[in-house]
Amino acid sequence: MLIGVLLVAFPLGVCAAVQPLLVNGDFSAGRSGWWGDSFDIVPAESGSALKISDGFAAQDRISIEGGRHYRVQLSIRVVNAPADSAFVQISFRGDNVDKRWRGNDRVVQKWGPEAALLVARGREGVLTTYSAVLAAPSQANQLLIYLRKKPGTSGVVEFSNVSITPTEDPETGPGDLQSAQLRAAQFTQALPEGTREARLAAIVESAGTPIKQLVLADHGVTRYHVHVGVSADAMTLHAASEVADYLNRITGANFTPLSSDDAPLSGPLIIVGNGNRLAPKLCPDAKLNTLGEDGFIFCTRGPDLVIEGSSSRGTMYGVNWLLDRILGVRWLAPDATYVPTRALLKIAALNERHVPRFAYREILSSEGQDRAFRAHNLLNGESHGPSYSASPAILDSWDHSWLAKDGDASLWDLLPRTLYEKTHPEWYAGGQIAMMNPDVRRILAENIVTRLRRLPDYTRVWFGIHIMDWGWDMDPASRTFADRHGGNASAPLLDMVMDVATQVRQVMPGARFAFNAYHWGIAPPTGMTVPDYILVYPMTIQVDYSTPLNAGRNDALGKALAGWNAIAPNMFVWDHITNFGGFIQPTPNIYPIGESIKWLASLNHVSGYFAEGSWNTPGAEFASLRVWMMARLLWDPDQDVHALVAEYCSKYFGAASPYVLAYIELMHTALAKSGDMLGEQTPVGMAMYSRDFVATADQLLARAEREVSQDDVLAARVRQARIPLDYVILVRRNEYSTSSKDGVWQVDYTNRLQRFNASVKAAHVTMFRQGGRIAALDELLAIERHEASPPTVVANLAQADWQDFQDLDLNVYGDAHIVADSSASDGAAVQIKGSTPGWAVQFKFDKLPRSGSWDLYVALRVRAGGNAQHPGSVRVGSFPPMDRFTRVSSETLTGDQYQIVQVPGGPFTHGTNPEQGAYVQADRLAADDQVLVDLFFAIRHGSNSK
Repeated sequence: MLIGVLLVAFPLGVCAAVQPLLVNGDFSAGRSGWWGDSFDIVPAESGSALKISDGFAAQDRISIEGGRHYRVQLSIRVVNAPADSAFVQISFRGDNVDKRWRGNDRVVQKWGPEAALLVARGREGVLTTYSAVLAAPSQANQLLIYLRKKPGTSGVVEFSNVSITPTEDPETGPGDLQSAQLRAAQFTQALPEGTREARLAAIVESAGTPIKQLVLADHGVTRYHVHVGVSADAMTLHAASEVADYLNRITGANFTPLSSDDAPLSGPLIIVGNGNRLAPKLCPDAKLNTLGEDGFIFCTRGPDLVIEGSSSRGTMYGVNWLLDRILGVRWLAPDATYVPTRALLKIAALNERHVPRFAYREILSSEGQDRAFRAHNLLNGESHGPSYSASPAILDSWDHSWLAKDGDASLWDLLPRTLYEKTHPEWYAGGQIAMMNPDVRRILAENIVTRLRRLPDYTRVWFGIHIMDWGWDMDPASRTFADRHGGNASAPLLDMVMDVATQVRQVMPGARFAFNAYHWGIAPPTGMTVPDYILVYPMTIQVDYSTPLNAGRNDALGKALAGWNAIAPNMFVWDHITNFGGFIQPTPNIYPIGESIKWLASLNHVSGYFAEGSWNTPGAEFASLRVWMMARLLWDPDQDVHALVAEYCSKYFGAASPYVLAYIELMHTALAKSGDMLGEQTPVGMAMYSRDFVATADQLLARAEREVSQDDVLAARVRQARIPLDYVILVRRNEYSTSSKDGVWQVDYTNRLQRFNASVKAAHVTMFRQGGRIAALDELLAIERHEASPPTVVANLAQADWQDFQDLDLNVYGDAHIVADSSASDGAAVQIKGSTPGWAVQFKFDKLPRSGSWDLYVALRVRAGGNAQHPGSVRVGSFPPMDRFTRVSSETLTGDQYQIVQVPGGPFTHGTNPEQGAYVQADRLAADDQVLVDLFFAIRHGSNSK
């Protein structure tokens, strides 16, 4: 009879002498002590067992002590039944004790998932012993145990030798549980000690000079097994299991069960991890201490291949590298994996070391945060919101050193306005804080100390101090200090961070800090250096996506990044890689992103890269392509960006690839030709979306879809790739329909809208721009526009002396959205709720004509709600500075007619700095009031108008 391995999380030594609390746990007394649905007591090799075909057996009122730990141990065999049909559930009773099921495992019932202490994972027909430790609540005095079989499943399950004993062992965690489950499913029975030692010695003795080629499989047959240490953790075990699984999928050969130190299998081995007895002897010169957390080695001795890192994460990355870079598996998207098939699988003997160029690598997009997808593509960072939820133990080794849970705070978090603004309004100078004020610095330091004391190990964290996400009109003291260091506002910021860090480190030695060079702080100060316990992370909010970070309009940005690299020994770069003004717009920044990473790799102090992408929604434009390409470059930047994109397309789109790739090339060419500024907030009214571009692009993607029309999976991928272009065509259809026809291409609104809506739903898109929900998208697509009527004030002006900018040219934020409005010049306007905070509608100066100076105006009105006692006003302003605006009362603006308001601060000139612009803001209006913005328009300064 087969007996499974003992599935334990911790040693059992302390349990042997303790009297079990359970009655009749070996079932020698038949059904005594047990109650429940129909079950039988049957003979078993070790006495008796409890057999269930459907239902449960339970024992309750088991006396325990609150706060103690208890080990539950038993053996389970499933016969002609799914492995996970057998499970154990535990509950506690006592005053105010929650009666829920306890445990780190989960069982899926018809009514939903439930907690379970143990779920059977062993092989069918094999008696497997399971053990787990749980902690009783402090007020508990009774324990209940249920032995269960999942309703409606086939076969029977047998439970035997059930015991519950007090223990001093620690509680079984999720990682312990998953490791144990993997061992039960993958390991064979332990061999006698003599046999085991002889086999291990023979493996080491036979490992001589590496053979030139490893024949992993030949027409469905393999001699290889995958070997791990018997106490390997969940991550290493899972990596070993994936090697076996993918090799099976590639070749059709069976690489299971796993070989282990307790049961080494004959034949050549793929040895995974360093926690086994073979790897150190076969590869004694591995020098694992030089690999960091993520590096790994391949070492071939004879026919045996060793894959190991200094950490479990490094070992996992080595396995993923083997499968991907060497065997041809490609993890292209969370739901798309390319697996090649080979009857004969041979690889050259491997003796290599791999360490990533960037130590910290994270892409914050919906796809990039899929844990399995990013682990397969060797991304290691986990910050912001994703760090707040637990990972499965098989993947839970993320780098949480930077901006992860409880690891950062804003200036206003550390200096709460509710506590200090009334008595010290001067502390909140110009939108940020008075950074040179010693009292401000002291309070920041005290609050950081409080926060650091809450962390498990504050020395492993770069505690982030981040500025507010807007401009700063410096107070006099900060301005004076900045003027002494090149006039850059980053100087008082850096000085403040260094002072605060010094104060904190006097209380908490070894504390480390990070701050963001952002907005007004992007340019580094002169005459200052950053100490090694401070990390600076510049943020590329000023980016123009049309070129890499060090070229074109990004020249000043590139010089700023290089400047920080020159004065800071520790530097991450927070890059922006999506169009937050249009997640589903064509955004040709794919090649520039790749070239930017290659350039950043040349800056010797840049050790981390964080990309802020489309984290707000799945299904953004080419999101998975960006993740895949960037992940490869972040590990090894010495790769050709265009070749990577071509490889991705060939694997992901199949026969449609040439046409999708041609579309991607066309996008980049059209952007360069248009001269458009393409930033991280760019509306849909771009010049690059000309009729020629959309017509040619649409024909390419239509051909792509025809090429794969017989493959439902590939066709769906192409239809998702068509979403951004369809979006532009549908929103601007009036413009394309009224332009000259070429007799070939038409908008075809009805069919295009049907395809677009179906594709958006299939891709699970939830936002089409930041803050723009699907309902707002539907409203936008339904608008019937007409040719815009010019403002009356420009009636006598030459066309060259004025220009209008409609709602599609404006940056729209939050819950502001575009609506149909018959009073508007083209039938549409941006609507802002009266309660909306901030500058919800903005006009950026890159839209202005490229020569001359211009006076700027906005046409707006207010649609009053029901609260006549709350008149309020509307602010029209330009920035910088932060406080330049005109306030217009809502009474003046209320009605059906649009009123013209001049934007203060003019005349204005064309510019590509996103830190400059004009805005409209609701100001103390009632929640049900609405501000409607028809358009901005510019008049050449000095022109005569009526």
